Amino acid sequence: MSFAAQFVQQKSSTMFAEPQRSEGQLLYRSPDYLRWEYTKPQPLVWELDGDHGNMNPHIKNMVMLIRQSISGDLTAAEKSFLVEQQDNTVTLTPKKRELKNLFSRIRIVLNPETQIADEVTIYETNGDITVIRFFAVRPL
Repeated sequence: MSFAAQFVQQKSSTMFAEPQRSEGQLLYRSPDYLRWEYTKPQPLVWELDGDHGNMNPHIKNMVMLIRQSISGDLTAAEKSFLVEQQDNTVTLTPKKRELKNLFSRIRIVLNPETQIADEVTIYETNGDITVIRFFAVRPL
């Protein structure tokens, strides 16, 4: 399912006194195109089209995971994560050491009607937490 959405991202970190807030929009075109655009506080665009992208490999892997998460397709994530689902909440726990160094877990709340992510929460091993909420989702 191809769709567009807006998002608000909030990152809580021990490095900042206040949570950091970003806003933007995304475009997902099935099966493997994602455009992730931050509009506030600073413009920034990430694009991933198939296996090609204009970013470093670590960011590219993270964006691929986000792409799979927001589309509700978590089958590929099972290679790198233990996938547990209860109702509309999916928890991804890293299996691979390089991912365990970054994340303790990722929680995805799927919309019960569309099975597209309403919210993604990333728990980093350093204690930082990033919450991304999607809204104004519209099919393309």
